[in-house]
Amino acid sequence: MHMSRCCSTLALASLVLALGAAPARAASHREAPLMTLDPAADITDVYAFVSYDADNLARAAGDRKVTLILNVIPAQEPSSGPNYFAFDDNVLYEIHVDNNKDGDAEDIIYQVRFQTTVDSPNQFVATLAMPPVTDLEGPNAAGMAIKQRYTVTELKNCKEKSKGPKCKQKTALFGGQSKPTVPSNIGPKTMPDYAALAAKGIFTDPDTGIRVFAGQRAETFAIDLGAVFDTVNLRRTPLPVETVVEDANDAINPFGTNAFSGFNVNTIAIEVPAKRLTSDGASPSTANGTIGVYASTSRQQVTVRRGAPALNPKKPPSDLLEGKKSFRQVSRMANPLVNELIIPIGKKDLWNATDPSDEAQFLDFYRNLAVADALKAVSGVDVPPKPRNDIVHLLTQYASQDPSKAPFAELLRLDMTVPPTAPASIKRLGPLAHDSTGASTPDPAGFPNGRRPNDDVTDLVIRVAGGKNYIDNRVGDGVHLNDKGITSDFPFLPTPFDGRDRVHKDPGE
Repeated sequence: MHMSRCCSTLALASLVLALGAAPARAASHREAPLMTLDPAADITDVYAFVSYDADNLARAAGDRKVTLILNVIPAQEPSSGPNYFAFDDNVLYEIHVDNNKDGDAEDIIYQVRFQTTVDSPNQFVATLAMPPVTDLEGPNAAGMAIKQRYTVTELKNCKEKSKGPKCKQKTALFGGQSKPTVPSNIGPKTMPDYAALAAKGIFTDPDTGIRVFAGQRAETFAIDLGAVFDTVNLRRTPLPVETVVEDANDAINPFGTNAFSGFNVNTIAIEVPAKRLTSDGASPSTANGTIGVYASTSRQQVTVRRGAPALNPKKPPSDLLEGKKSFRQVSRMANPLVNELIIPIGKKDLWNATDPSDEAQFLDFYRNLAVADALKAVSGVDVPPKPRNDIVHLLTQYASQDPSKAPFAELLRLDMTVPPTAPASIKRLGPLAHDSTGASTPDPAGFPNGRRPNDDVTDLVIRVAGGKNYIDNRVGDGVHLNDKGITSDFPFLPTPFDGRDRVHKDPGE
């Protein structure tokens, strides 16, 4: 959303109070009971932003590109060998785009499928006789006994059917050829230059100009998870306020513990020319420039486990596990923290399985906003009155919609006409950013206009949910940033921590 959205939609929400207006908003790790059992399909975070690398900053506005990111497999301990982290061949990974503001995000779908091969079935770990892993394929990749490859398909003008979307246009990137996935960062002896290895996993499709990456990255979502979910037991009490100087400094964690310090995730990143995302194929403008985005993971209806090869023990089955029948959605995400902080425990798995365009059945949970009640209960500080229709409008509608009328669809909305902010100038608080004197220094390219990897959605959510008192007092979890800071180039998440030398930091370390 453009700053104009911050001044219209958010004028109804407490986020804009910092910009001078009146009353709203809540990433996703282990957010629902069933997903705690299925990490390969567990969407941790979704990002959508106009790319802010040097090349894109230098492009004319109409020629810019947009990056869409889907992360899965939360809280990866880097040293978890010998079987490291991989995408699941039996999961359908998708990023959906609504480009006509009807709330149905099937206008464009990017489907990603993985295939795993065991190239050296008798290998346990890389041996001294093998060269270090310096390539993703070929002799210099021999240290990886298992490899993954993936395909990317762009679908356009789709209609959802019971057995999957029916689309008028289908484009298989790279002519349908698979590309290698970047493996987990085992350690400096096995992978002496991991950054260079990962760079070989960035591919550009010559026909569409779409750039892709799939592999391990360092976690960029930063939050004092333990304190937030211990009944909002934040580490300054009763109201965890930051000073003006602390809050203005994006390079410190004033008092919180970043629960994801030293951990990794698996990332699918797709960078698309903005013109390819608009409804008419033209450069983004006021009329066509805002899109709605969500990501989903799906599994087939039936899982077949073959078990022990009792009938022929000398010929084990090639696949012990296989999916059957059509795919069904098991996880979804658009805006951060919706499932965690808005949807109640008994509805979380149902919410994950529901299409965002059917969000109307969950709107009472937005209006009653239990997280705001929790903030008031632990701090004694008042929150905005119910019903929180401002939250409904902000998270489930476009700015131009009548707040009282359908459609309602929970999507991450991005105004592609807003120029990207250069990495050195990115502000973690987006529209609420300020300097050390308290003077407003808003960054319109940040959440809730889409979301970038280093946007501090936790502080924004706490303040929006709590309202004016929480904004004015700069309430937050005391965590501002991840260990590695902002990454200025595609895929925009940092080099992952390696398994040998990773460190999990607490405050003061």
